[in-house]
Amino acid sequence: MSEIKIYKGRGSAEMRDDYIDFINYVFGFNGNSSDFPKLLPKLYKPEYHPCENNYVVTENGKLKAAIGVFPRIFDVMGTTLRSYGIGNVAVHPYSRSKGYMIDCMNMALSDMIAAGADMSDLGGQRQRYGYFSYETASPEYNFDINGTNIRHCFANQPLRELDFDEVTEGGELLDGIIELHDKKLCHAIRPREQFLDIVHSWNSHLYAILDGDKLLGYFIGELGELTLADNSDFYDVVRSYIKRHGSVDLSLPAWETELISQAQKICGGMHISNNQNFSIFNFEKVVGAFLKLKAATSGLADGKLSFKVNGYKQTECFTISVVDGKPEVISGEADDMIELEHHEAISFFFGVISPKRLTVPLSQAWFPLPLYIYSEDHV
Repeated sequence: MSEIKIYKGRGSAEMRDDYIDFINYVFGFNGNSSDFPKLLPKLYKPEYHPCENNYVVTENGKLKAAIGVFPRIFDVMGTTLRSYGIGNVAVHPYSRSKGYMIDCMNMALSDMIAAGADMSDLGGQRQRYGYFSYETASPEYNFDINGTNIRHCFANQPLRELDFDEVTEGGELLDGIIELHDKKLCHAIRPREQFLDIVHSWNSHLYAILDGDKLLGYFIGELGELTLADNSDFYDVVRSYIKRHGSVDLSLPAWETELISQAQKICGGMHISNNQNFSIFNFEKVVGAFLKLKAATSGLADGKLSFKVNGYKQTECFTISVVDGKPEVISGEADDMIELEHHEAISFFFGVISPKRLTVPLSQAWFPLPLYIYSEDHV
């Protein structure tokens, strides 16, 4: 029997057709009505170089494993954060238990850290990706609102009915939507020429919210990524939507405090959950960015805490000081540092639940921080 030649490393453009066929097969897509380019045009169109953004394993030139690692830049109140999303984790069913996923994940982590990643995110089973430094985090507020809730909350109040127009091409409406998106306090950097591919991912549709000819805001899918020029229009938007669709499961990031306050008053049920799995490589920078965001949207109690974080990438020592509601993060060792291991630190700073946080009273006033990535920016 001839020796099997194994390659482990980056994919290449020449692999694209085989690569798309391979991941479609592993995920059970038929390649026609369902396939990765249709599901995620923002990643799998040829011009976005999907193969080059993958780590692969081949045996005698045939793909046996692939993991996508897709870079994105986020703006959090002026702080730039570099994150890599992990997607299309695929191993051929006949090649499982060979360690190929482990090899690809380790290559991906090594390279993204070398490239200056501040964090990484992915969806999937918590323990499976916990081996590779990921932990569930990112508080998301979820509200169930239906026609009965609306009837009770707005009895005898006339409805200001709004229009929801689907946006499928460039023009003034899309320009206005992009302007609203780019003003958000926390958002991904979406190149204008890629914006429609991004918002049409996950089989979603983009809608402009209109009062006559006036653009009030936009949403994606079923009131996802709801963005308004004036948050006082929230109730009219929700009432108009429910008149058409009967109900909505509304999800909001923790930093959207005005919308959360309004949604809480009219919903039938609510809960808070973690939005995604994250690994943080530069805790000091990421914590600092989202402290600023929380200070601007929720407020912070004055105080001081010092931390030693034994992270996946490095050990970091820093002190958080809040004076008159303004946070500052200062590098260096200090007395009485709270020591956190990597997974523990992700939960402590960004998770909905953190047993360690319960032992530090001031931390319960500061954390979790509103780390969040909208679903259209997931990979």
